[in-house]
Amino acid sequence: MTSETDSRKRADAEVVTWKFKYEKAEQEKLYAQTHQKTVEVAVEKKVPYEKCEKCDRTAYQKAKEKCDNRKNQLEKKYKNMTVGYESILFLLAWYSITTTLFTAILSPVFLNDCIIFFGALGKGMGGLFREFVIGADSFGQLSNGISNSIVSGIVYWLIATIIMEIIFIITGWIIVWSGYQVGKIYRKYCWDILSIIVAITSTAIAIYFGDWIKSVISINPITLLLLAHVVYIGIRCYVKDWMEERGYY
Repeated sequence: MTSETDSRKRADAEVVTWKFKYEKAEQEKLYAQTHQKTVEVAVEKKVPYEKCEKCDRTAYQKAKEKCDNRKNQLEKKYKNMTVGYESILFLLAWYSITTTLFTAILSPVFLNDCIIFFGALGKGMGGLFREFVIGADSFGQLSNGISNSIVSGIVYWLIATIIMEIIFIITGWIIVWSGYQVGKIYRKYCWDILSIIVAITSTAIAIYFGDWIKSVISINPITLLLLAHVVYIGIRCYVKDWMEERGYY
């Protein structure tokens, strides 16, 4: 019992000692937390692919320099090949167009078809202009209710001029807007070498085989040429939209 009592006393004393140490450590921790300060310390950081003191260039820099030189050489070579390719395409297009035009000039049938087509187009525009004049004249007749002939004439020409200007502005705006939309569609879907090839080929077919086409289909080759190109544009639009929907572009 005496031995057990002594052991218990020693354990209690040791517990008191560790409790004192724990309380002292908590006080030091609290003091450290309430008396902190920021101190900047220079730290040496290693950077990969950096020059060392004993060599002029590392393997990375040599490889990068070699890669850049090779890249510049390939870019120059690609640029030269592109310029040559575009020059050849331009010469071929110029030759095809000039040959087609000369053949068209020397073809009486094609010239006659052109005269008929543009003559009909001119007659249509002339008829439309006459309709404009008739419409302006109809509105100008509103001045007949004025008893004074001089004032009536002035009002007539004023109304007719205003109506003609309005009609021409609206017609011109419709033509310009339609041309812009067609050009926008053509530039989006058909602005490539394939369209040039199709245009030249279809024109050449209309010139060389115009008589045979007219014997099969009683239609002006110029009109047929325009219709064929409209169909071609529609096909290109459909194909490109179809491919874009499926993620090919």
